[in-house]
Amino acid sequence: MRLRPHHIALIVSDLEASKSFYRALGFKPGDEMDVGTAVIAFMRSGGLELELFCYRETPQPLAEERVFGFRHLALTTRDLDRSLSKLKADGIVSHEVEARDVGFARLAFFPDPDGAEIEIVQYT
Repeated sequence: MRLRPHHIALIVSDLEASKSFYRALGFKPGDEMDVGTAVIAFMRSGGLELELFCYRETPQPLAEERVFGFRHLALTTRDLDRSLSKLKADGIVSHEVEARDVGFARLAFFPDPDGAEIEIVQYT
C-alpha cells in the first residue's frame, strides 16, 4: 500500500479571516462548499491542501476534536528574515515574532487567526 499526503483540515471561527491569512502565506483559494452544518473552503500551496471548516455553531476551544492531534503547520522558505519582514509589514505576524536558530534550521512560530500554530522553517 502506498499512502501519500493529501490535506490538513482545520476548524476556523471566521472563514474570511482565515482565508486572508492563508492567502498571505501563499495558499491559493480553491473550491468552497456548504455542507449544512459548516462551510468548507479548500486552499492549496504546492502539494499541500488545507481544508478550512467553519461551523455555523462554533465548537468550544477545548472541544474534544481540538485537544488531540494537530500541533502546527510547517512551511519552508529559503529566506526566513525576508519572509518574516514581509509578513510583519503586511500585519499578518506580530512584530514580536523572532527567528531562532536550532542548529540544522532557523524557525519562527506564530498563530493563525484561531490560535493554531504556524511554523516557518529555513533549513541551513
